Amino acid sequence: MKKEYDFKSMKQRPLKTYPEASKVSINIRLDAIVVSDIKIEAYRLGIPYQTLVNSILHRFVTGELIDKPKKKSNP
Repeated sequence: MKKEYDFKSMKQRPLKTYPEASKVSINIRLDAIVVSDIKIEAYRLGIPYQTLVNSILHRFVTGELIDKPKKKSNP
């Protein structure tokens, strides 16, 4: 390995940004039990909990998230 490198001859690559791929930081207040349950589920799935929250929100806004059918009670 060289002790010194000459970076003067290097060309700068164009910076590509994709606004749809950027992340936005937000603050939100959620019930502690909801956050706890999400963290447990994320741990079970082996993913970070914020990734799970993002996935849930994405599925909701794209119409992919559907409600569980309600159980019918017998009178």
